[in-house]
Order: sequence, then structure tokens, then C-alpha cells
Amino acid sequence: MLPSETPAPPAEEPLSTQPEGTPDAEDPVLLPGDGDELTPTSSPELFPAETPEGTEPPEAEATPSPLPYTVEPVDDKKAYLNAGSANLREGPGTEYPILEELLELEPLIVTGKVGEWYRVQTEDETGFVLAEFVEYGTAPTPKPSFAVKSMDDKAAYVSAGSANLREGPGTKYDIITELGRNEKITVTGSSGDWYRVEYGSKKGFISAEFVEFGAPPTPTPKPTATPKPSATAEATPKPTTAASPSGGNSSWANPYDYFSDTKRFTAAELLLIAQVVQEEAKGTSVEARAAVANTIYNRYLSPQYPSTIEGIIFQKNQYTVANDEDEIRSVKPVEKTIEAVKQIFIDGDTFLPEDVLFFRAASRGTSWGDKREYYATYGNNAFFRSFY
Repeated sequence: MLPSETPAPPAEEPLSTQPEGTPDAEDPVLLPGDGDELTPTSSPELFPAETPEGTEPPEAEATPSPLPYTVEPVDDKKAYLNAGSANLREGPGTEYPILEELLELEPLIVTGKVGEWYRVQTEDETGFVLAEFVEYGTAPTPKPSFAVKSMDDKAAYVSAGSANLREGPGTKYDIITELGRNEKITVTGSSGDWYRVEYGSKKGFISAEFVEFGAPPTPTPKPTATPKPSATAEATPKPTTAASPSGGNSSWANPYDYFSDTKRFTAAELLLIAQVVQEEAKGTSVEARAAVANTIYNRYLSPQYPSTIEGIIFQKNQYTVANDEDEIRSVKPVEKTIEAVKQIFIDGDTFLPEDVLFFRAASRGTSWGDKREYYATYGNNAFFRSFY
């Protein structure tokens, strides 16, 4: 039997040319025998290092793989998603993980291209989306949907001092242009309280209350001066403008088409109030129109203002819509306005405190100097108490 002890290695050992782990020819080998145990050789066997209990073995660092695609850079371009939705992915293909779902009209910045895919930036991520779902430019403002009932073309005109032609049937739609009094239009359909109209090459919607069917009235020509007669001839009286039932010219609206005289107010006074309310509360509810009428009524009751309706309406620097008397008296109020005026001036159903004497466009805010206190907003007007 060979000795069980391993001889000591030489002081200097030449480098081995054999593969690592292969025993040298000179290394002694132990053979098993009865009752003998194997003794390690001078070249011990290699075993994995033991990991202390309760600890994870360290993971080997992954070698980064080269990108499987090449991005063609482009100058940053504004764009948006033109589809209902699309997936933003980590790479230019459906095999790449999804980063997030993009929604219709979502703004994007295109920074590169790979085949049929764009590399894009959103507010939170950078990834890839199919080019067919991307449109260059700024995303359009989404338009609410609406239904239009078509009708036979009818000639009409604008019956108010002015009216906005809008892209849709409501004040939330953009204004295409502003039409003046007596502008000719063609009504082609309706949507709720709005008409779809054509104005020259433009198409849009106007509130029905500002539209009158038929031809616009012919303006009353100004009377021309009569040639001066000879010194011996009798002077010819100056021609006078034809009077309406209200005492004005023929372009004025007839008050008896809208109101009857009452014990306190004449039909002409009620019509003048309605004409101001019509212009000051365009496109609003009956309640909002009644609020404007209520402020006029409060002024009528107040000793600080003229004692007549005409005096209140035409008081300097009060109602700008009444600066041109012929224009305001030509306004034809709609049913909502007539109902509002009757509520306040005939039925006496007021709802504003007597010191609410002022109003202005709500878009100008609720602060109006030291002598006025905000009370409430009705329609497109904010109403204020007076501290006078």
C-alpha cells in the first residue's frame, strides 16, 4: 500500500502545460483499501465556494446587448396622435414592451424614425409609435357633437344690432365673424335655439332670436332740402319723417305689436325697456333677461335717477346700447325678452334687492370699485349693489 501522506512539493515547480484540473504525472495517487480513507492529492478538487447561510449569491453582471435597430434622428417636430388610441413601445415593433397608451390628439414631439415607426416624446416617456398614427402640427381643439335638422333654404336677415356667426350651435363654439344689423343670410337648418346659416361663402350658426325671415327693412331716407323759393314766393314747409305709433320714424318697431298700455307704463315704454334688455342679455335665459329688466325697474323706483323710462334709458353714459336712439328703437325683441319684461314691469315679480342698480359683463370680474358690491351673476352679466 502507498504511503498515506502526500510528499512535499519541490521548492520550485515548472509551469505545467496540461489543462487546469488535470493531475500531473508525478502527483501521487491514493488507492482505496480495506479500512483506508482517501487522502487529497496535492492538486485538490475544485468545488463551488460555499455561500454563508441566509445570503444570496452575487449575480453576474449582464453584458449589454447592442441595439437591434438604428434610429434616424430628425429635427424635433410637434405632432399629435391622430388615432383613437395607440401604444407607445420601448422599441420600433410590436414585440417590444408597452410603455403607456396614448390617446387621441395627445401632443407629441417626433425625434427620430425607424422604418414605419417614429421615436416620440410625451410629457412622461420617450418611446416608439407607428408613424401612421402620428400627424404633424398642433392638435385641433375637439368639437362637441350636435345634430342639425335640415330645412328648405330661407332668406333672412340679422334683426339685432349685431350677432356672432359661430362654428356650432352654442356660445362655446368659436366665432367665425360678427354680422351687423340687417345683414342678409340664408337659413339652411336648425339645432335647438340656433339656425344654421350661410353668409356669403361662410357657413355657421346664429342664435334664432337674432334672425328674422324675409328681406331686411329699407332704411328711411333722410329728407332732402326743398330748393329755396324766390323772395316773393311763399316758403314750402320742410318735409317730415313718417311717424310710427310710438312717435318716431318708420323704422322703429311698433310697440303695440308687443305690449299694451298699462296703468303705470305705456306700450312704448315697455317696448323700449325690452329693446335694451334684448341687446344687453343676448343669448341668455328668461331669468337673466329679467335680471336686467329688474335693474331698470330699481332705477325707476330710485330718486337718484330720472323719473321717466326714457330719461333712465337715455341718461348719458348709462346704457351704451341706447347711444343711437334710432338703432335701439328698431330692435325687435324676442319672446324670452317680452316674457322677462312682463314679469318685472306688469306682474311685479321682482327678485333683485332695490339697491341692485348696476350690471356689466361677467367676464370683467366681480370687483367694481369701492362703491359697488357684487351681488350675483345671471347669464353673461354680473350684478352689483350700490353704496350711493
